[in-house]
Amino acid sequence: MPKSLITTLWVIWLVVIWFLSFVAHAIAFKDGGIEWLAILLGIFWLIYLAGLWLEQSRITDTAWAMLLGYAIGCIRLLDMIPNQQEYVHWLRLIPKNIVGVVALAFILIFVGVLPLIAKNIIESHKANNRVLGRDT
Repeated sequence: MPKSLITTLWVIWLVVIWFLSFVAHAIAFKDGGIEWLAILLGIFWLIYLAGLWLEQSRITDTAWAMLLGYAIGCIRLLDMIPNQQEYVHWLRLIPKNIVGVVALAFILIFVGVLPLIAKNIIESHKANNRVLGRDT
């Protein structure tokens, strides 16, 4: 198969996974509330950590797409505030240029900072446990 076709299929896969995790976030919140959201986040993190531990970039990329869908789903929870009038009043007190920055920072925490920290922890753990070139 041509490399461009494989790359295209991989990108389509990541977009589908992102969308499904976004939908899973909404379903988990609707059916189980914050508890189910915490469980869902834990599942996504276990998938990401398993990919890091097994050194499989396909698994970590897929989990990264899941975490991105989860982060955007958390931002979308603002639409579910029961009293939108209170939210609009509260939003007027915050400078408009900071709202987008806060949303981007929230996304970067889930898909940038936390995965980078996890990767560094796992790599240092593996480096400390190497014996004669083999993992223990």
